[in-house]
Amino acid sequence: MMTASQQKALVSLLQDGDAATVDMVKGKLLEGGHERLPEYIELLDSIGGPAQKTLTDVVRQIEASKTLGDISRGLAKLRTLSQLEELCWDFARTEQPGFKGGPYERQLDHWAMEVGQLIMPGATSREKVNCLVRYLHEEQGLDGNSGDYYHPRNAYLPWAMEFRNGLPITLTLIYMLVGMRLSIPVEGIAAPGHFLARLDGILFDPYHGGRILTDAEWEMIASEVPQRQRAHLLRACTPLQMMHRILINLRNCYVKRNDTEHRRMVDHYLAVLQR
Repeated sequence: MMTASQQKALVSLLQDGDAATVDMVKGKLLEGGHERLPEYIELLDSIGGPAQKTLTDVVRQIEASKTLGDISRGLAKLRTLSQLEELCWDFARTEQPGFKGGPYERQLDHWAMEVGQLIMPGATSREKVNCLVRYLHEEQGLDGNSGDYYHPRNAYLPWAMEFRNGLPITLTLIYMLVGMRLSIPVEGIAAPGHFLARLDGILFDPYHGGRILTDAEWEMIASEVPQRQRAHLLRACTPLQMMHRILINLRNCYVKRNDTEHRRMVDHYLAVLQR
Protein backbone atom coordinates (compact mmCIF):
# COMPACT_ATOMS: atom_id res chain seq x y z
CA MET A 1 0.00 0.00 0.00
CA MET A 2 1.40 3.38 -1.02
CA THR A 3 1.83 6.07 1.57
CA ALA A 4 0.29 9.51 1.04
CA SER A 5 3.69 10.92 0.00
CA GLN A 6 4.22 8.06 -2.48
CA GLN A 7 0.79 8.67 -3.98
CA LYS A 8 1.59 12.37 -4.33
CA ALA A 9 4.90 11.60 -6.05
CA LEU A 10 3.21 9.11 -8.39
CA VAL A 11 0.51 11.58 -9.40
CA SER A 12 3.15 14.24 -10.00
CA LEU A 13 5.08 11.94 -12.34
CA LEU A 14 1.95 10.97 -14.25
CA GLN A 15 0.75 14.58 -14.41
CA ASP A 16 3.92 16.40 -15.41
CA GLY A 17 6.45 13.79 -16.53
CA ASP A 18 7.61 13.47 -20.13
CA ALA A 19 6.29 10.65 -22.31
CA ALA A 20 9.17 8.30 -21.52
CA THR A 21 8.75 8.80 -17.77
CA VAL A 22 4.99 8.28 -17.93
CA ASP A 23 5.45 5.07 -19.94
CA MET A 24 8.00 3.78 -17.42
CA VAL A 25 5.72 4.55 -14.46
CA LYS A 26 2.77 3.01 -16.27
CA GLY A 27 4.77 -0.17 -16.84
CA LYS A 28 5.59 -0.38 -13.13
CA LEU A 29 1.95 0.10 -12.21
CA LEU A 30 0.91 -2.66 -14.59
CA GLU A 31 3.40 -4.98 -12.89
CA GLY A 32 1.42 -4.48 -9.69
CA GLY A 33 -1.34 -6.48 -11.32
CA HIS A 34 -4.71 -7.33 -9.85
CA GLU A 35 -3.44 -7.27 -6.26
CA ARG A 36 -2.85 -3.51 -6.48
CA LEU A 37 -6.05 -2.80 -8.42
CA PRO A 38 -8.20 -1.67 -5.42
CA GLU A 39 -5.46 0.80 -4.49
CA TYR A 40 -5.35 2.23 -8.02
CA ILE A 41 -9.14 2.53 -8.18
CA GLU A 42 -9.24 4.36 -4.84
CA LEU A 43 -6.55 6.77 -6.04
CA LEU A 44 -8.54 7.50 -9.22
CA ASP A 45 -11.26 9.18 -7.17
CA SER A 46 -8.88 11.87 -5.94
CA ILE A 47 -7.00 12.88 -9.12
CA GLY A 48 -7.75 14.41 -12.51
CA GLY A 49 -6.11 15.48 -15.75
CA PRO A 50 -3.45 13.40 -17.54
CA ALA A 51 -2.69 11.43 -14.37
CA GLN A 52 -6.27 10.22 -14.14
CA LYS A 53 -6.31 9.30 -17.84
CA THR A 54 -3.11 7.24 -17.53
CA LEU A 55 -4.18 5.52 -14.32
CA THR A 56 -7.58 4.76 -15.82
CA ASP A 57 -5.83 3.05 -18.74
CA VAL A 58 -3.75 1.02 -16.26
CA VAL A 59 -6.91 -0.08 -14.41
CA ARG A 60 -8.62 -1.07 -17.67
CA GLN A 61 -5.61 -3.12 -18.83
CA ILE A 62 -5.32 -4.97 -15.53
CA GLU A 63 -9.07 -5.69 -15.44
CA ALA A 64 -9.00 -6.83 -19.08
CA SER A 65 -6.13 -9.21 -18.37
CA LYS A 66 -7.93 -10.74 -15.40
CA THR A 67 -11.19 -10.96 -17.32
CA LEU A 68 -9.40 -12.67 -20.22
CA GLY A 69 -8.09 -15.31 -17.83
CA ASP A 70 -11.45 -15.75 -16.12
CA ILE A 71 -13.23 -16.24 -19.44
CA SER A 72 -10.62 -18.62 -20.80
CA ARG A 73 -10.86 -20.76 -17.66
CA GLY A 74 -14.65 -20.54 -17.70
CA LEU A 75 -14.84 -21.64 -21.33
CA ALA A 76 -12.56 -24.58 -20.65
CA LYS A 77 -14.82 -25.95 -17.88
CA LEU A 78 -18.23 -24.87 -19.23
CA ARG A 79 -20.78 -27.62 -18.62
CA THR A 80 -23.87 -26.20 -16.89
CA LEU A 81 -26.40 -23.45 -17.49
CA SER A 82 -25.32 -21.74 -14.26
CA GLN A 83 -21.73 -21.63 -15.54
CA LEU A 84 -22.96 -20.17 -18.82
CA GLU A 85 -24.75 -17.42 -16.90
CA GLU A 86 -21.59 -16.61 -14.97
CA LEU A 87 -19.59 -16.46 -18.21
CA CYS A 88 -22.07 -13.98 -19.63
CA TRP A 89 -21.28 -11.58 -16.77
CA ASP A 90 -17.57 -12.05 -17.45
CA PHE A 91 -18.10 -11.23 -21.12
CA ALA A 92 -19.90 -8.03 -20.19
CA ARG A 93 -16.82 -7.05 -18.22
CA THR A 94 -14.77 -7.04 -21.45
CA GLU A 95 -17.01 -4.22 -22.69
CA GLN A 96 -17.56 -2.46 -19.39
CA PRO A 97 -14.63 -2.73 -16.95
CA GLY A 98 -15.82 -3.06 -13.38
CA PHE A 99 -19.16 -4.55 -14.47
CA LYS A 100 -20.94 -6.48 -11.72
CA GLY A 101 -23.35 -9.27 -12.57
CA GLY A 102 -25.05 -9.22 -9.17
CA PRO A 103 -27.83 -6.73 -10.05
CA TYR A 104 -28.70 -8.72 -13.17
CA GLU A 105 -28.70 -12.00 -11.27
CA ARG A 106 -31.12 -10.44 -8.81
CA GLN A 107 -33.26 -9.21 -11.68
CA LEU A 108 -33.47 -12.75 -13.05
CA ASP A 109 -34.37 -13.94 -9.56
CA HIS A 110 -37.13 -11.33 -9.40
CA TRP A 111 -38.46 -12.20 -12.83
CA ALA A 112 -38.55 -15.86 -11.86
CA MET A 113 -40.45 -15.03 -8.68
CA GLU A 114 -42.99 -13.02 -10.67
CA VAL A 115 -43.42 -15.79 -13.25
CA GLY A 116 -43.76 -18.34 -10.46
CA GLN A 117 -46.71 -16.41 -9.05
CA LEU A 118 -48.49 -16.70 -12.40
CA ILE A 119 -48.12 -20.49 -12.62
CA MET A 120 -50.96 -22.36 -11.00
CA PRO A 121 -50.38 -25.71 -9.23
CA GLY A 122 -50.61 -28.56 -11.71
CA ALA A 123 -50.11 -26.26 -14.70
CA THR A 124 -49.42 -27.96 -18.02
CA SER A 125 -46.25 -27.29 -19.99
CA ARG A 126 -48.17 -25.11 -22.42
CA GLU A 127 -49.57 -23.08 -19.53
CA LYS A 128 -46.06 -22.64 -18.16
CA VAL A 129 -44.88 -21.41 -21.56
CA ASN A 130 -47.81 -19.01 -21.68
CA CYS A 131 -46.89 -17.66 -18.23
CA LEU A 132 -43.26 -17.17 -19.24
CA VAL A 133 -44.30 -15.34 -22.40
CA ARG A 134 -46.96 -13.30 -20.64
CA TYR A 135 -44.46 -11.97 -18.12
CA LEU A 136 -41.21 -11.73 -20.12
CA HIS A 137 -42.68 -10.52 -23.41
CA GLU A 138 -45.95 -8.82 -22.56
CA GLU A 139 -45.03 -7.31 -19.17
CA GLN A 140 -41.27 -6.85 -19.46
CA GLY A 141 -41.23 -6.18 -23.21
CA LEU A 142 -38.55 -8.67 -24.22
CA ASP A 143 -38.49 -8.89 -28.01
CA GLY A 144 -36.17 -9.26 -30.99
CA ASN A 145 -34.13 -6.27 -32.12
CA SER A 146 -34.95 -6.45 -35.82
CA GLY A 147 -34.25 -2.73 -36.28
CA ASP A 148 -30.57 -2.99 -35.27
CA TYR A 149 -29.90 -6.72 -35.38
CA TYR A 150 -26.11 -6.50 -35.63
CA HIS A 151 -25.55 -4.17 -32.69
CA PRO A 152 -23.07 -6.02 -30.40
CA ARG A 153 -25.13 -5.32 -27.29
CA ASN A 154 -27.78 -7.75 -28.63
CA ALA A 155 -25.33 -10.59 -27.96
CA TYR A 156 -24.58 -9.58 -24.35
CA LEU A 157 -26.97 -11.02 -21.78
CA PRO A 158 -27.10 -8.04 -19.38
CA TRP A 159 -27.80 -5.52 -22.13
CA ALA A 160 -30.42 -7.74 -23.73
CA MET A 161 -32.07 -7.66 -20.30
CA GLU A 162 -31.57 -3.93 -19.84
CA PHE A 163 -32.72 -2.81 -23.30
CA ARG A 164 -35.37 -5.55 -23.45
CA ASN A 165 -34.27 -6.77 -26.88
CA GLY A 166 -31.56 -8.88 -28.40
CA LEU A 167 -30.72 -11.81 -30.63
CA PRO A 168 -32.79 -15.01 -30.76
CA ILE A 169 -30.19 -16.86 -28.67
CA THR A 170 -29.81 -14.21 -25.95
CA LEU A 171 -33.58 -13.88 -25.57
CA THR A 172 -33.93 -17.67 -25.42
CA LEU A 173 -31.18 -17.75 -22.80
CA ILE A 174 -33.16 -15.34 -20.62
CA TYR A 175 -36.17 -17.69 -20.78
CA MET A 176 -33.87 -20.61 -19.91
CA LEU A 177 -32.33 -18.82 -16.92
CA VAL A 178 -35.71 -17.75 -15.57
CA GLY A 179 -36.95 -21.31 -16.12
CA MET A 180 -33.90 -22.73 -14.36
CA ARG A 181 -34.75 -20.74 -11.24
CA LEU A 182 -38.23 -22.29 -11.28
CA SER A 183 -37.08 -25.83 -12.13
CA ILE A 184 -38.76 -25.41 -15.54
CA PRO A 185 -36.31 -27.00 -18.02
CA VAL A 186 -36.55 -24.65 -21.01
CA GLU A 187 -34.12 -25.82 -23.71
CA GLY A 188 -32.39 -24.02 -26.56
CA ILE A 189 -32.85 -25.34 -30.10
CA ALA A 190 -30.47 -24.32 -32.88
CA ALA A 191 -32.81 -23.98 -35.85
CA PRO A 192 -31.43 -23.08 -39.30
CA GLY A 193 -30.67 -19.36 -39.23
CA HIS A 194 -32.62 -18.94 -36.02
CA PHE A 195 -32.73 -20.03 -32.38
CA LEU A 196 -35.81 -21.30 -30.55
CA ALA A 197 -36.88 -22.34 -27.06
CA ARG A 198 -38.54 -25.62 -26.14
CA LEU A 199 -40.35 -26.94 -23.10
CA ASP A 200 -41.53 -30.57 -23.09
CA GLY A 201 -41.81 -30.68 -26.87
CA ILE A 202 -43.45 -27.24 -27.21
CA LEU A 203 -41.37 -25.03 -29.51
CA PHE A 204 -41.70 -21.27 -29.07
CA ASP A 205 -39.90 -18.23 -30.38
CA PRO A 206 -38.69 -15.61 -27.85
CA TYR A 207 -37.40 -13.40 -30.68
CA HIS A 208 -40.91 -13.06 -32.08
CA GLY A 209 -42.82 -12.45 -28.88
CA GLY A 210 -42.69 -16.03 -27.60
CA ARG A 211 -45.04 -17.30 -30.29
CA ILE A 212 -45.65 -21.07 -30.12
CA LEU A 213 -44.78 -22.83 -33.39
CA THR A 214 -47.19 -25.19 -35.08
CA ASP A 215 -46.03 -28.57 -36.41
CA ALA A 216 -46.41 -27.22 -39.96
CA GLU A 217 -44.18 -24.22 -39.16
CA TRP A 218 -41.51 -26.47 -37.72
CA GLU A 219 -41.66 -28.73 -40.78
CA MET A 220 -41.10 -25.69 -42.97
CA ILE A 221 -38.06 -24.69 -40.90
CA ALA A 222 -36.69 -28.23 -40.90
CA SER A 223 -37.08 -28.47 -44.68
CA GLU A 224 -34.17 -26.04 -45.01
CA VAL A 225 -31.69 -28.79 -44.11
CA PRO A 226 -31.07 -32.15 -45.79
CA GLN A 227 -33.28 -35.02 -44.61
CA ARG A 228 -30.36 -36.93 -43.09
CA GLN A 229 -29.56 -34.00 -40.78
CA ARG A 230 -33.06 -33.31 -39.49
CA ALA A 231 -32.83 -35.75 -36.60
CA HIS A 232 -30.12 -33.52 -35.09
CA LEU A 233 -32.22 -30.35 -35.29
CA LEU A 234 -34.33 -31.15 -32.25
CA ARG A 235 -31.43 -31.96 -29.97
CA ALA A 236 -31.20 -29.45 -27.15
CA CYS A 237 -28.08 -27.30 -27.28
CA THR A 238 -25.55 -27.79 -24.53
CA PRO A 239 -24.26 -24.69 -22.69
CA LEU A 240 -20.99 -25.11 -24.61
CA GLN A 241 -22.81 -25.12 -27.94
CA MET A 242 -24.83 -22.08 -26.92
CA MET A 243 -21.71 -20.15 -25.97
CA HIS A 244 -20.11 -21.08 -29.28
CA ARG A 245 -23.15 -19.75 -31.13
CA ILE A 246 -23.23 -16.56 -29.03
CA LEU A 247 -19.57 -15.96 -29.91
CA ILE A 248 -20.20 -16.55 -33.61
CA ASN A 249 -23.06 -14.04 -33.48
CA LEU A 250 -20.89 -11.56 -31.62
CA ARG A 251 -18.07 -12.01 -34.12
CA ASN A 252 -20.49 -11.30 -36.97
CA CYS A 253 -21.60 -8.12 -35.20
CA TYR A 254 -18.01 -6.89 -34.94
CA VAL A 255 -17.22 -7.84 -38.54
CA LYS A 256 -20.25 -5.82 -39.70
CA ARG A 257 -18.90 -2.84 -37.75
CA ASN A 258 -15.28 -3.31 -38.95
CA ASP A 259 -14.23 -3.58 -35.31
CA THR A 260 -10.99 -5.54 -35.70
CA GLU A 261 -9.89 -5.29 -32.06
CA HIS A 262 -13.06 -6.84 -30.68
CA ARG A 263 -13.22 -9.42 -33.46
CA ARG A 264 -9.75 -10.63 -32.49
CA MET A 265 -10.86 -10.89 -28.87
CA VAL A 266 -13.79 -13.10 -29.91
CA ASP A 267 -11.49 -15.17 -32.14
CA HIS A 268 -9.34 -15.87 -29.08
CA TYR A 269 -12.34 -17.18 -27.15
CA LEU A 270 -13.46 -19.31 -30.09
CA ALA A 271 -10.00 -20.82 -30.21
CA VAL A 272 -10.23 -21.68 -26.51
CA LEU A 273 -13.54 -23.45 -27.12
CA GLN A 274 -12.06 -25.53 -29.90
CA ARG A 275 -9.18 -26.92 -27.82
